[in-house]
Amino acid sequence: MDYNNQNNYRPPQIYQHPGTTFATISMVLGLGSIFTLFTIYLPIILGSLSIIFAILSTSAGQKALAAAKVGICTAIGSMALAAVLMCMIMGMFLSVSREDLIQFGQQTDQMIEDMTGVQSEDLMGQSYEDTMRSFADAMGK
Repeated sequence: MDYNNQNNYRPPQIYQHPGTTFATISMVLGLGSIFTLFTIYLPIILGSLSIIFAILSTSAGQKALAAAKVGICTAIGSMALAAVLMCMIMGMFLSVSREDLIQFGQQTDQMIEDMTGVQSEDLMGQSYEDTMRSFADAMGK
């Protein structure tokens, strides 16, 4: 008995959405942008790539997959949080007095010397205190 001729059963084919890979990449990059939030620059890079891949995952006339939506939402959220964090840091530096900036430079120089055993002038060519003093001069403080 020949079973191949009697049973012409073919399992149903499962068609995958053409943008599934891009949507998954978008979601991973979006989540990566949240996990790297305190590096300031990486969320902007990863978030931008996440949005691009989410857009690439949607074909003409098809809805976006859930992974692409998660990627876009996390990317936009992390980019917004990075911008807020950057503004807060800049606001903090702009609001302190000249004496506080110079004292911060002195503390940083001392911390560098304690950690490495070498003065910051030898490492960077200029002490952090001098850098903060020139920053305060540039800000007109």
